[in-house]
Amino acid sequence: MLQTVTLKKQLLYAGISAAVLFALFAVLWFIVTISNLPDVSLLEHYRPPASAKVLDKDGNILTQYGEHILRIPITELPFTVIDAVVIAEDDTFFEHNGVNYRATWNALVHDVKKKRFARGGSTITQQMIKNVFLSKDKTLARKLREYILAGRAERKLTKRRILEIYVNEVQWGENLYGIEAASRFYFDKHASELTVPEAALLAGMLPNPRRLNPFTRFEKIKARQEMILFNMVQSKVLTEDEFVAAMNAPLALRKGPSARFDLSAPSGTDGLPCYQKVLVRILLSFYEQHELYRRGITITTTLDKDLQNQLCAYMQDGEDPDNEASDKGRRQQSPKKILVVKEGAAIRAFVCSLNHHAVRGFLESDASSSRPYDILAVSVDTIRKEEIVLPTPKPDR
Repeated sequence: MLQTVTLKKQLLYAGISAAVLFALFAVLWFIVTISNLPDVSLLEHYRPPASAKVLDKDGNILTQYGEHILRIPITELPFTVIDAVVIAEDDTFFEHNGVNYRATWNALVHDVKKKRFARGGSTITQQMIKNVFLSKDKTLARKLREYILAGRAERKLTKRRILEIYVNEVQWGENLYGIEAASRFYFDKHASELTVPEAALLAGMLPNPRRLNPFTRFEKIKARQEMILFNMVQSKVLTEDEFVAAMNAPLALRKGPSARFDLSAPSGTDGLPCYQKVLVRILLSFYEQHELYRRGITITTTLDKDLQNQLCAYMQDGEDPDNEASDKGRRQQSPKKILVVKEGAAIRAFVCSLNHHAVRGFLESDASSSRPYDILAVSVDTIRKEEIVLPTPKPDR
């Protein structure tokens, strides 16, 4: 009997100790997670850098990404555009203080059933915070930081300011950020000129712009557009007559090149198209897309701009039209394997062609041939960061 009582006490003490340790760990995790949070007051005058610069080893600009990011003041947007976005993405936006707890609970239940982070339940404020300050990682720590920052943003900023940042930051397609860029790309017009049905279509794309692209999946996005228009009537944003007119209005999506705007994707001024596509593919394996296109970062590579441009020009002039690898590279523009010119462990140049003989011929005919270059065929996806990106120098203290 005495032994049984002693065992129960030991189990009780062990349970209490485990609970205390767990609580201490949870508190420590919470403190670490919320430490060094960004200052949301910066959002009052927030204007992110326009482009990321990619430099060669000597500091020469190889290319820039993101120079066509467009901004539009909320005062220039029709009310119906804002209404469509709010109804599509967060119909309680003007009621909550940053977090919609019911939507969060529903998302949590859904995620538990799916055994993965499948649904976010995020408000417009939370999405704005994520787009500006946080990564896209689906982790509990990131979500907690998002909740805290969303609450702080609601206390610091007006709803109008939150919406303005959101519609200028949210993604509407690959390398397509903000409603002005989306309006030009899909409808060949300024966002200030959007009609009600056009606004509803763009708002309907927001959950997944790739899967709801009107150019490739028109029927799917059209169904969402009609649902949003119906909800706008239910919310008394549109009258019945306006709803009928919007449903019957034709959607004039852009066809062919833009008649009004330069829609060319940001790219460098030098090198073959294939080289540019491979370079961005390599960099996107080390950096988030929003870092490369929207954060104004500077990346110093191991590449030699002069060598790269001369090699690109040589390969372009000397390409064999019957060469299968060369032809494949031209068609796909982003091959799986490339030839790299290495000096030690550092990549100094690369080409999409697998014509090893031509690259060797260039190096032997060039003044730089005396340098100890190696030519290797490598898979694009196996290139390590330290082979092509130089370490960022730490600031002096």
